[in-house]
Amino acid sequence: MSDEPQEQELEAPLVPHRQLVVSFYGDNIPVAEVAADDIYVPLRPLVEFLGLAFSSQRQRVLRDRVMAARVRQVAITAADGKQYQTLCLPLDLLPGWLFGIDTSRVRADLVDKIERYRAEAFRVLWNAFKGEVLSSAGLPLATDLTPAEQILTQAEAIAALARQQVEFERGLADVAGRQQAMADYMRNFIYETRSRLTALELRLDPAAQITDEQAAEIALAVKNVGSALEAKGANAGYAKVYSEMYRRYRVSSYKNLPSARYEEVLRWLSNWYEQASGKLDNQDLNPS
Repeated sequence: MSDEPQEQELEAPLVPHRQLVVSFYGDNIPVAEVAADDIYVPLRPLVEFLGLAFSSQRQRVLRDRVMAARVRQVAITAADGKQYQTLCLPLDLLPGWLFGIDTSRVRADLVDKIERYRAEAFRVLWNAFKGEVLSSAGLPLATDLTPAEQILTQAEAIAALARQQVEFERGLADVAGRQQAMADYMRNFIYETRSRLTALELRLDPAAQITDEQAAEIALAVKNVGSALEAKGANAGYAKVYSEMYRRYRVSSYKNLPSARYEEVLRWLSNWYEQASGKLDNQDLNPS
């Protein structure tokens, strides 16, 4: 399957060596790297998320000399595990394409979403992918960084985790009744987590990353711990959880966690919740 236009002969499709899916306000956007810092975003899903017509947006891209010169066909792996050749924009040209959309000619209910993409999409996609690169390649050792660089690296990672937590919670709030379900989940969190983990059998490659569903479950557990810490009077409970997660697992996105460490992370958060909520005698709010 290919999005290759008839109007222009494109080169052979590029094959990425790394691909991930970034959740942006509930839209799952594929992002692919074909070389160092050479990152592409498929045009079709972006167009569909924004409620636009793919054919007209493809024509607009090809009429623009700058975008037409850099657009490429990339072999993107879809959710069904198959590869599809699809027309992609370089990530650095995404803002130009977004700001080229004439909002006076789109439905009124789409304008806010287009403006949100303009304001945040590039930064979120780049930061998420940068976190993926750091997770895969390994972060520099603390001894290799100056104190100021260590603070900056940690701050960026914590900010990325906080941003992803906000996106998960917004997605949950958009579903009718989800807040009550989440409250019920939290009340039973301690009793159900250990039995679920005991029965859970991960069928993924241990080197693979956790699924979207597993990332969402971690986000719920983080919310539980952060709320418990603040209920106990701790300042910035959420920030404390993000900081400790980064220190332990060196990730700036829940989705960067290897599947082999999924159970470990949930156990750690469960233990921390028990201590923070006073269900254990040990009141240490930062468990080892």
